[in-house]
Amino acid sequence: MPSDINTTTPENNPENTASEDKKNTSETPSKTVTNKKSKKSHINRFTIGSVIIIQIILAFVSVCLINYLTADKHIRKDLTAGSQYTLSKYSLEFLKSDLLKNHPDTIKIFVILKQNPIYSQRLRSLFEEYSRNSAAEIKVEFIDRVKDANRLNEISAIYSKSFYQDSVLIDATTEAEKASTHKSATAKNNPTLINSVPLKRIRQFPIHELFTIAEDGSRILAWQDEKIITTYLLRAIEGKPRKFYFMVDKSEIDDLGDGSPAWTTFNSLLDSQNIQLLPFQISANKLIPKDAEGLAIIGLDADFDDQELSILDEYWARNSASIFITIKPEAKLVKIRRFLASYGVVIENDRVMSLSNGRKLTKARGIFVRGNDITKGFGDQATQLDGMTRSLSLLNVDQLASKNINVYSIMNTAPGWWGETNYQKDKIKFNPGKDNGANPNSPIQKPLSLSIAVIRGKENLDRTKHLTSKMVVIGNTKFLRPNNMRSELTHFTISTINWLAGREELVGNIGQKPIMKQKITIPPNQLSLINFTILGGLPTIAAILALITWFNRRS
Repeated sequence: MPSDINTTTPENNPENTASEDKKNTSETPSKTVTNKKSKKSHINRFTIGSVIIIQIILAFVSVCLINYLTADKHIRKDLTAGSQYTLSKYSLEFLKSDLLKNHPDTIKIFVILKQNPIYSQRLRSLFEEYSRNSAAEIKVEFIDRVKDANRLNEISAIYSKSFYQDSVLIDATTEAEKASTHKSATAKNNPTLINSVPLKRIRQFPIHELFTIAEDGSRILAWQDEKIITTYLLRAIEGKPRKFYFMVDKSEIDDLGDGSPAWTTFNSLLDSQNIQLLPFQISANKLIPKDAEGLAIIGLDADFDDQELSILDEYWARNSASIFITIKPEAKLVKIRRFLASYGVVIENDRVMSLSNGRKLTKARGIFVRGNDITKGFGDQATQLDGMTRSLSLLNVDQLASKNINVYSIMNTAPGWWGETNYQKDKIKFNPGKDNGANPNSPIQKPLSLSIAVIRGKENLDRTKHLTSKMVVIGNTKFLRPNNMRSELTHFTISTINWLAGREELVGNIGQKPIMKQKITIPPNQLSLINFTILGGLPTIAAILALITWFNRRS
């Protein structure tokens, strides 16, 4: 029998529903109050702004302090191919040498150019490097021949020079020399010389010497600007050139139609170092002049007699004497060999030779010995001496050292070369009983000396260094001929000249800097990809990044 059953659930119970509505109604005002309070809370923008201003001030102060602390540590990087705007070690050593440190006044350089030549910017950068690295003050002024006509006329009147072409003028005159010239002109009542400058330290050269041009004259092949500028700057600072005497009656004067003789190349290298080569005949039985900075015998091909040897001994006994000797291999030498042997240099009666596939080689290959002042910077570098070469040997080195005479080799033979005594034969073979050196097939090599240096005196002491006498002997002469000179041989010869002249800080050389041109070939398909990337890809990426930033700020 059916009965009444209560089927009301909590969800269907009106009372529960009503009570929940009341709860919801009672909770709504509290949430509304909370939202209102949160809306009323605001950001303290003054505090944030103050912090930002303080940060900006601190950042500015930090940048200023960093600039102040690093102001004297200026660094420049030459990123060009071949370091086109970087000065060589030789020029840097010259600019920091005592020669410039002791120069009392400003060195003025005037660069006279036409309007905007193609080399204007290069010269500005190069002269800036000279001015920045110099121990003396160097002031460079660029003058336009058209726009600065008045200034050009003024310079022309002061120095009594004409400037019809692009040129450079270097004035290393000191104020004392100018005052002396002014005083002399005033005493002689010569108004034209009162404002003039003495020409002793004035040097001028045309701009076209700074580069080599193609045969058609259309383009510049290589720059030799640093070499020319450093050379003329050296001449201007030293003023009067130094003097080397050339012993003409003992040297090889003519190559008998084989081209320019070796001494002409040596003369040009001396001239580049502000040294004048003057002729001298020792057979006249006169003493070598007192103003001689050095003595040169290029291609020694005649022996000395007793009187001539006494003159040579007298010169070598002087303080700061310098002798440069290259030997003519065919010459018959007896007494001069004894003179050299007394100072540890033995001229061997051989020819430096080698074999290649059974063929006789006569152009000796040598290696510069490192660890001495002459080969500083190019030790262990290989070279070749054209023509015949006689080997040299060191004698009584230990005994000579006790007498303050130091003898050492500055160029040795490369492996596989020996001193052949039967050099006149077509077929040669190393003979251990007669030949000099070591068997080319032997694992133990005994290199021969191709050039030897002699020092008489205590070179290691500063107070006696300038009193030492120096000599360099080379067993070859043909290497000095213009067609045989290689860059490393030029470097070696100039280093030897400066070492003999007492300019150890200028040992080195400046080479040419060829124009570096590189052509990039891009296939058409890659060119299309590059254009699409530049014109479409990069702007699209920038737009996407901008949209991302904008959405982040919106959220």
